[in-house]
Amino acid sequence: MRLGSSGVGLGGRMHPERLGPWQIERRIGAGGMGNVYLGVHAETGERAAVKVLPASMAREEGFEQRFSREIAALRKLSHRNIVRLYGDGVSDEGLLYYAMEYVDGVTLTADIQSRRRLPWREVVERTQQLAGALKAAHDAGIVHRDLKPGNLMVAADGQLKLTDFGVASVFAAERLTRTGGIVGTADYMSPEQARGQRCTPRSDLYALGAVMYTMLTGRPPFTGETTAELLRKQQFGQFDLPSRYAPDMPAGLEELVCQLLEKDPGRRPPDALVVLRRLEQVLAKAEFVERQLESETVVRPGGAVAGVAGVGGVGAAGARVAGTATTVRNLLRAENQRRRSGGVSAVLDNTWVLLCLLGLLIGFGWWMSGRRNVPTDAARLAEAERILRGEPGSAWLSVRDDVLKPLQERLSAGGVSDVDSERVRELRRQVDDYEFLRSLGQERERGVESGVSAVDDELRRLIRRAYVMRESGDGAGAVAELAAVLRILERLRGGSYLQQHVAETVAGWESEVDGRGAELVLRELLRQWVASGEESEKRQLRGALEAALKLYGDRLELAEIVSEVRAAMGGEK
Repeated sequence: MRLGSSGVGLGGRMHPERLGPWQIERRIGAGGMGNVYLGVHAETGERAAVKVLPASMAREEGFEQRFSREIAALRKLSHRNIVRLYGDGVSDEGLLYYAMEYVDGVTLTADIQSRRRLPWREVVERTQQLAGALKAAHDAGIVHRDLKPGNLMVAADGQLKLTDFGVASVFAAERLTRTGGIVGTADYMSPEQARGQRCTPRSDLYALGAVMYTMLTGRPPFTGETTAELLRKQQFGQFDLPSRYAPDMPAGLEELVCQLLEKDPGRRPPDALVVLRRLEQVLAKAEFVERQLESETVVRPGGAVAGVAGVGGVGAAGARVAGTATTVRNLLRAENQRRRSGGVSAVLDNTWVLLCLLGLLIGFGWWMSGRRNVPTDAARLAEAERILRGEPGSAWLSVRDDVLKPLQERLSAGGVSDVDSERVRELRRQVDDYEFLRSLGQERERGVESGVSAVDDELRRLIRRAYVMRESGDGAGAVAELAAVLRILERLRGGSYLQQHVAETVAGWESEVDGRGAELVLRELLRQWVASGEESEKRQLRGALEAALKLYGDRLELAEIVSEVRAAMGGEK
């Protein structure tokens, strides 16, 4: 490899003039695994993105194995939405490189920044491309692990290309990865990655949901000033619903995004193929609704009126009865047809007859509108209760927003209903409690919504304070605080979802601070102290015991074992 004056790169650094068959023109990017250059094949003239790995990395233990693993992974991939691998090699100076398909376009990050947010139909179309690429990668045994808008190129024709598998993990070589390492970008990292756990294809699906959220809203699900803050929010935070920023999106699309962003991988879609099917359903449902709204009333042979009009009631079969203006138009059409056909229609060639028919038809429409099959408030409330008896989740929030909130607002305004307002309030409180418990991982506190009493707000403040105490390390104080709140809840909210959850939490926290684990730690250290013989070993154990006493020395439930440890250490000073 030669370095020439024409190859001065950014920051005054030199870039290679040629790598294998690729003539280097300029640097086009840089990442955690090295620089990327625009190269032109010396014989074919084909352009490529040539990625050069830094020499310092090549000296690291096991680096060549990781590089070979990456190349082997890339060779397995063949999909129109994944950049192609052309080849790889080693320069005369020992620099490792590989050449990939060059995409003339912009990153998805730049596209979103320039447009603020994307229309939901375009988001669906791009997600279909991306889900197809992920399916191909997962079928090849590859998890990308760093899916984000910066790793997605948007070509001039709108095609999306997934690139940068530099941190991809091949299952067959998983043992080569460093235990506990966190790989990925915090803004789009799955909760399990944030905990340093092994990634699976569903980790990529979480990132896919985060990318969808960003395209729809113009911002990632979570933001933070530090990486640690972002990692904590990925594990415990609750994001705003995307419809808050994109109110025109279909409910089915929002439900899919929320499911992809579930903290528990088991609650996400099982694979990318299922995501593709869900997206097809979203589009099909939206197109069906649009066709229904745009369709016009049709006059059937014999003068029968059917179809959908802009105004009118709903018939027994579920079709809307035509509005007045549409009805007049249809009658005129029918009249002209009858005139042309002759026969019996001539008898009806009379203005008064037409007016009578029009009046009868309007009266029939009003009568049918009174027989609309609209669920009663009681039926809607019964369905809401059925859903709220099931597993907590996004369906609970939908029930609150679509059924309980409107009912409560109407009842508060003095509206007439066949349901008990107190029962509506109890169910609303149950969902609000669920949403509150999900939000405990967030730092910021939300204001009190209308319909939430000051008592509920105060109880939640006390519960949040107990969680803060526990996070700050005061486990015993947190248990005492939450147990006190539980006694109040048993009196004011006995049997509620919140009271039951707090009771379970208190029991779980008590089992963590009852001292059993701490006592085992102290006894094991004491056993090793007694069994130790050499002075050097004693010194090491003394440091460990002193650290343990600093942690547990003031715990009343551990007083006996603490005294034994101090006595043993004091006897050998």
